[in-house]
Order: sequence, then C-alpha cells, then structure tokens
Amino acid sequence: ALILLAMSNDVVSTGAKLASVDFEVFGRVQGVCFRMYTEDEGHKLGVTGWVKNTRQGTVIGQVQGPPDKVKEM
Repeated sequence: ALILLAMSNDVVSTGAKLASVDFEVFGRVQGVCFRMYTEDEGHKLGVTGWVKNTRQGTVIGQVQGPPDKVKEM
C-alpha cells in the first residue's frame, strides 16, 4: 500500500494560474522505478518539478504547472 502526503499552493504569476504541490510517498517506492515513472508522467502532462529518494525509504518531490495537470499528476 502506498500513502501519499501532499501540500498544495495555488500561485498567480503574470496572469497565469499555476499550482505547486510538495509530496512524500510512503510504501514500496524505492527500487521499483518509481522516480523514473514519475518523471515520465510529468513530461507527458507538461508539468515540471523534481523527485528524489530519502534515507527513510520514502520518495519526496514537487510538481508545478497548470492546476488541472498537477491534479492529474
């Protein structure tokens, strides 16, 4: 089972509405290509951000982009 914690912020910049979500995923997420999958999905959706493993065995990251695409991510 995976558990996802997320915190969301909507940002208005130069007239375009953007969403930014910080996340941490718990469960079996290391050693199963989770980071690569996350990066590939982000590229497909046109969002930006970062993702990395932690020493605690979780994966943390941030996603930014149009609110509907961030929500889909």
